[in-house]
Amino acid sequence: MAKKVSLRKSSGAPKPKSGVIQLVHYDDIETFPARTDKDIVVTGDIKLKVGAKAIAIEVTASTIDISNPPEGDPDGEGVKQTIVFEHPGVNVDTELFFQNYLGEPFLVLADECSGDGSRVVGWSCNPVYLSPAGQDNSTGAKTVVTFAQRLHSRKRVGFYKGAAIPNEEWNDASGSAGSAGGGV
Repeated sequence: MAKKVSLRKSSGAPKPKSGVIQLVHYDDIETFPARTDKDIVVTGDIKLKVGAKAIAIEVTASTIDISNPPEGDPDGEGVKQTIVFEHPGVNVDTELFFQNYLGEPFLVLADECSGDGSRVVGWSCNPVYLSPAGQDNSTGAKTVVTFAQRLHSRKRVGFYKGAAIPNEEWNDASGSAGSAGGGV
């Protein structure tokens, strides 16, 4: 059992988030830092395989929604780490990107911009999977992107304070991260 402590009220105001999300393909990860069901702050480094890099994706920062919805019966309750955000625009590069990575396993890093580090969604043996939903109509052209775990666990979304992970180069033709990233 965890040490018992009281919890003071803190601000419920939203924390600004960076408009760039990092996608780390699960197959590119060589080692994870140690993290137990009681750890929420990840201080070690996520180490990638030689030559591997994360994929950066520009998003509408105000649409980033990170959650830990509970699941399971009372004797086996856990959470499913989830992040949802919008990527504006629809073009060949964005559609190809989402087609190529549909259903692929990732870790997702979202920078909090508050000094708390990045939120890390997904973890060892339980990554999150890409599920994009496109919209291209009279009200907008965008993709609502969801990354969610398929299995629930005891680990909530963590705070990553390890070393920065390098990104693939930007695709200058469209401004998107392009379709050739992270080692898939």
